Amino acid sequence: MENISLWQIIPALIGGGAAGALINAAFTARRNRIQPIGRRIEITPIFRQADNSSGLRAKIAIAHNNSTATFENLFIADIQVVNKGNTDIETFPFGVTLSGGDECVHVEHTAPDRHHEVSQSPVITPQNPSNEIDFTLTPFNRKDSYLFKLYIVITDDAKDPQKIELGSPNPIKFTEMPTVSETLSKAAEGLSVSLGLIDITASMKPSMKRLIKKR
Repeated sequence: MENISLWQIIPALIGGGAAGALINAAFTARRNRIQPIGRRIEITPIFRQADNSSGLRAKIAIAHNNSTATFENLFIADIQVVNKGNTDIETFPFGVTLSGGDECVHVEHTAPDRHHEVSQSPVITPQNPSNEIDFTLTPFNRKDSYLFKLYIVITDDAKDPQKIELGSPNPIKFTEMPTVSETLSKAAEGLSVSLGLIDITASMKPSMKRLIKKR
């Protein structure tokens, strides 16, 4: 039998089933990689105590189910999560954890449409606040975006809410998305930026740049 050169075998392997196996393995590895989930968190102060020497302390009242609770401060944390991966996720559980004694007293959420659902645990009310909230998104397909609005109160000695953590048991990685103010600032410089699922490319006049920077 004549000796067969390795360079004669390689083209046959590449042109046969081996090539298909390699391509399939590459696609499988890409599909099974840790999926990136975009996250954006923006905190807006609604009411906070003013520093004064008079000793007067104002409070904000929140009415819910024929009951009223009062707090010395209130902040809203707008949270957005976007499936930026290459895989549709049938059910996506994740949790929000507040720190530093902060508590959530009310939650609102917005799904992309009526075919998408959000379940929440526990039920949060002003009378039953919590620093841990779990959500389940069904489904969480590619490009899907869910919005959450958390009403947060902080301890008396704090000035602002502490760090908000997002976590999930799924094999995913949360990646930061720019806030709206950061997006507008970059757009004012004539850069192309992404706001969730929206790409913005802008080249503004100097007067518009000064206006946005003032904000």
